[in-house]
Amino acid sequence: MHFSLDFSRGIGYKKNYEMPVSCMRSASDMKSRKRAGPCTAVASRQRQILDRLAAEYSRYLRDLLQHRELMKGSVYHIQTRCGNPTCHCAKPQGARHSATVLSWSEDGKTRIRSLPAADRARVRRLTESYRHLRQSRAALAKLHRQILQGIDRLEQALRLPPPPASGQAKSRT
Repeated sequence: MHFSLDFSRGIGYKKNYEMPVSCMRSASDMKSRKRAGPCTAVASRQRQILDRLAAEYSRYLRDLLQHRELMKGSVYHIQTRCGNPTCHCAKPQGARHSATVLSWSEDGKTRIRSLPAADRARVRRLTESYRHLRQSRAALAKLHRQILQGIDRLEQALRLPPPPASGQAKSRT
């Protein structure tokens, strides 16, 4: 089957191309089909999107796998009253006690533990690693959903309809 493409507007000549019918469809054929064939720009675009998502997924996964130790919780500085009625902090204008603490949840309850000065930097680094891992995990989950949706769209772009029913059975000769 021959298809003529007119390039006279930009190039100044007319050229005939011979291509398999499976990749090119006439305008009436394209209107009659709801889904496009495998040679469409939709499938190509979905492949590009999936390739980009896979590369991003790989970057997040490599980032996630670099962690060796982590600790759930947050490190922060607090100022509190100790509760001793004879302490200077018990007075209304008295200076409060300051402490750097680790806070985490366990069994639905918030736990707090004071950190010695020697451990503060290490525990802060471990909690930041935990937070970073959780953010990478959330990003991977989101990307995974996007990849699955992209695969579904690619499948729809590539899927051909079943062949039409033939009115006559082929005769054997």
